[in-house]
Parts: sequence; C-alpha cells; structure tokens
Amino acid sequence: MGITKHDVKHRLNLGEVDADELLELLFHHVGDCEALDDRRLVLPRPASGPALLVLHFTASGRLADVEPGDALTTQQLDEMEELVRRQLVTPPLPRVVRKVLFSTQPNDAYWRFEDRLVLRPLPEGNPTTPWPATTHPLIFECAYLGPEDTKLCLSRGARIAEGWMSILGLVVEHLVLPTPGPVRGLWATAAFQRPGQSGHPSSEWVHNHFWPDDWGGAPNRLCEQGKLGGIPVTDQHTGFARCESSLHLPTCLPHCLRAFDDLDVIDRRSFLRAAHWFHHAAHVRELSASAAYTAAVQSIEVLVDGQGESTTSAFRAFVDLYAPATNDAMYRMHQSLYRIRSQISHGVRLFVSDLEIHGMPSPQRWHEEQLLDHATAVCRAAILNWLLSRTATSTRGRTWSHTDSN
Repeated sequence: MGITKHDVKHRLNLGEVDADELLELLFHHVGDCEALDDRRLVLPRPASGPALLVLHFTASGRLADVEPGDALTTQQLDEMEELVRRQLVTPPLPRVVRKVLFSTQPNDAYWRFEDRLVLRPLPEGNPTTPWPATTHPLIFECAYLGPEDTKLCLSRGARIAEGWMSILGLVVEHLVLPTPGPVRGLWATAAFQRPGQSGHPSSEWVHNHFWPDDWGGAPNRLCEQGKLGGIPVTDQHTGFARCESSLHLPTCLPHCLRAFDDLDVIDRRSFLRAAHWFHHAAHVRELSASAAYTAAVQSIEVLVDGQGESTTSAFRAFVDLYAPATNDAMYRMHQSLYRIRSQISHGVRLFVSDLEIHGMPSPQRWHEEQLLDHATAVCRAAILNWLLSRTATSTRGRTWSHTDSN
C-alpha cells in the first residue's frame, strides 16, 4: 500500500503547526512550485520533475490540505517529517525582533509592555532630524519564540512584529509605520546648499532602508531601560502643535495590546486585514484623498458581518455599535460614510483635491478634508472598540471614542 493522504497530513502535523510556516518550510525544502489553479499548488513544478506534494488552499489563501504526489517516497516523507519536527514541533528558542518606527513627536524616553514589547530612542551618534515638524525615529523591539531555521525564524519574527505594530499604529495616532514597498520618501534631506558648498544635496536617512548604527542590547533579549526616563501614558496633549510635545502613549494602549494577544486565529486575521486598509489610507493620503477615504471605510467593512442584512444596513449598524455619533451633525456624517465610499469606488465621485493641479483652497476641498478626517477617526474608533469587545480583557479597559485625541 502506498503513501496515503492521511499519512502525509499526520506526519507533517497539518492542523497542529502554523499552516503558513508549514508552507514556507516545504517550499524552502523542495525549492520549486507551480499553481495548478486558484486553489492548488504542486511541489515541484511539473517542468522540474514528478510531483512530490499537492497542496490545497481555502478561498482566503490558507493551506488546508496536503496530498502525496506520484513521486513521493517514504524516505522523502521521512525527511520532511524530521524537518517539521525539528523546526515547528521542537520547543523554540527566545528571540527578539527589532524595527525602526517613526513619530511626529520627538522621543528620548523608554516604554515597556510586560516582557513583550519595548519602545526606545535611537542610540547616541545616529542622525537627528533637522526640523521639529518632521518624523522622529525610534526603535521597536518585541520578544517571541523562534525556530532554529534562520529564514523561518526571521519570517516568524516579521509577522509577529507587524501584528504588534498594527496595534501601535492604530492606537497611537502620532506613530508612523514604515512605508511598505519601494522607497517613497527621504528623511533629513538637505534640500538647499549653503553658499560656497560644492556637490549635490544628500539625504542622511531613507525611511524604508535605515538601520541604526548600534541597536544596543543583546541580540536575543529586550533592551534594558538603563538611565532613560519613561514615556508618559496619558490622553492629554500639550503644545499648540504636535511637534512641540514629546511622545506620549494613550491610556488605552495596554488594554488594546492584551485584547490583540487574546484574539483567536479567525479574529486576528480579520483585525490584521482591517489594520492593513487603515494604514494604507494613511500612506496614500498625500497622493489621493479619494483613495484614502475608500481605504479608511474598507478598513471596517472587513469586520462587518451582515447576517442576512443589506450591506448598507449592516455597515451602519456596525458603525452605530462601535463608534456611535454624539450629536446630529456627526450622525449625518456617519450616515454618509458608506454612500461616499460607494460613489468613489463606482467612479461617480472624485474629491476635488485629486482634480486640482495647484490645490487652491475652496469650500468643497475644505469640506472633503473634514469628511476624510471624520472617516479616519470613526474607523479608528470602530476597529479598536471591535477589538476590545472580542475578549474578556476589554472589561478592564474603556471604550475608544472617535473624539479622543492623543
């Protein structure tokens, strides 16, 4: 009797280990694959030889089933089983992943969340911002348990860090997440040369590709606080402009972090999709207000469960539940959220700022900026209140209001 599907699923621990990491491990081991259709992958691709495995996926793109290919031998399955056991089943090792975040407020202090996360300034000797009203770098660190394999360990750390950073970027309004994709902007750019200087203007820092000269701390543990003061946790903002006050964190942040940590697999994937669209709205706002508005509203559409209701009714019920209006004017703006998003998506409407060449002021432009600010605040509040409602930890915190300002 040959190798059965049950043998493969059992020996590869499908359903017991993380499906994404199992897929990555198999891909690295075989080194080649090809899509048979929108639900199946074959390893390796037919041009490279007979199939070892055929992988089946759900509609959402998650690995759901594995069956043996015609060429799979007992020895090859033994090797795969040993690889999965060593990398995904054996107790992992303590690791720390470090990233550079940015803030619209300067920071020279330190904040720790339990033994999981740390925010701290760059070590001395790194470039400093030449202007107050710009983004200021800080180091984000999070602890996790990683496997022995370097590639798998790095990808696990990146996924874990991105989840925590999604929470930080939602709760802490003045934190700026790294821009995904190719380099899109320079930080600390010398735009003008002084008289007598030669050469071309140069940039000290590129947002996406900056690495501090010295991360500080041991590679596999969170950095110690040392002599740094603590980042204040408060909902009060001081200073006329944000750049006039130092970085501070809202009081709701620890509750949101704990609530995220308690999410089950399905809710966590839903939350991360919502966070993706919310952060995408922030990234494209300077390029297109219409695209930013659409992305902001989509961020809560992914969380709406209509349960037989019309899409519009379900959306409005979700907003009324998780970000209720506090006055008539706000209620009218709430009611227009889905309608304006639909008009933009269907090509009926485009914000005037996307049509104007020189960006001259106009009443309509001013009104649409208000609409976008409102949509951003409401969607932030709705996502966070949905998050806090999913777990028992939310009872120890408070709900998040779209009128909150940090």
